[in-house]
Amino acid sequence: MSRRIDPVPLAQIAAVMCNYARPNNARTCVRQLKKMGIEEIIVWNNKADPVPEATCNINYPVNIGPLGKYLAGLGTKKSYILVADDDHLILEPGLEALRRWVRRYPLVGQNGAVFYPPFDYYGKKFHYRSDWIKTPHRVDMVQPNMGMMLKTDLYRRISLHWAWKSRSLFRRSPGLFSTDLEANCAAWELSGEYPVVVPANGLGFCHLPDEAPEKALSAQTGIKEAKTRVIKWLLARGWRPIRYRQGKLSNQL
Repeated sequence: MSRRIDPVPLAQIAAVMCNYARPNNARTCVRQLKKMGIEEIIVWNNKADPVPEATCNINYPVNIGPLGKYLAGLGTKKSYILVADDDHLILEPGLEALRRWVRRYPLVGQNGAVFYPPFDYYGKKFHYRSDWIKTPHRVDMVQPNMGMMLKTDLYRRISLHWAWKSRSLFRRSPGLFSTDLEANCAAWELSGEYPVVVPANGLGFCHLPDEAPEKALSAQTGIKEAKTRVIKWLLARGWRPIRYRQGKLSNQL
């Protein structure tokens, strides 16, 4: 089926990513994006030095975490946004899969998860990845660490969605951030469709050594508990994971 879908032209894509504590990785990722033909690469620098290879650097005086990924591309004139991260390289098969399937689904990625009911802990989820699935799978949350893609119009609307009000839960937790849950909830409500993990028909990403493992968000004390609070907050306001009602919807497409 994917062979019948023409990929989005590279000239229509702007890539965005955050830069904080992995300067070498950030440069490697930007070089890889350029090598694959991405013409516009916007880097949001969280109190970090600019990335010379980027076509645009947005320098922010404080660390606002991954939120910068959802702000960096607001000014682009490109039609699609590729959200990247500095802990994985996006490889050619992965980029091609995202470029093809984003024509069919509003939000696509190479890594995502479905949460298990009763949705009382962030760690209770099953992951789908592009390197082993054979068909697209609906998920509750696509994560951008291995590449995520959507139309720019949806990207802009996500930045204004009510889900970001959950940031109030972190006022007493400096250094902790949550963005993937909020962005996916917003995309689900705005588009009327669940996010989708798509098959790469090969290795679509490559993990990079972590330059600063102690600064990784996943390593911060209390992060899963904090994200659990976000899940409950979103549920109370209308977000509905795939398994909210058992048996109502298969996640295989």
